[in-house]
Amino acid sequence: MSRSQFWTLNLVGGVCALLIVCDLALAYFNGLLNRSVAATQSQFNQARQLQNTAQNLVVRIAQAGQQEAVLRDLLAKHEFKVNLNADTTTKPAP
Repeated sequence: MSRSQFWTLNLVGGVCALLIVCDLALAYFNGLLNRSVAATQSQFNQARQLQNTAQNLVVRIAQAGQQEAVLRDLLAKHEFKVNLNADTTTKPAP
């Protein structure tokens, strides 16, 4: 093996080692980003469930508010408007 071949192989080996290190670093950061995305998605899912629960609660309060003025005042205080005449599953307008 000549001297130029030796240095060429060493250079190619060094480049390969550098690429392996870069690949490991990118895989690590990809894992971090995937966990971050999963956490954000979980928060959005929880918010969606909470929104549905809150909408159902407001509709039920509005239904009960037809007989009780205190509940009507509570909805008016927080500026919730619910149309119960058309459909009982109407979503409140915040």
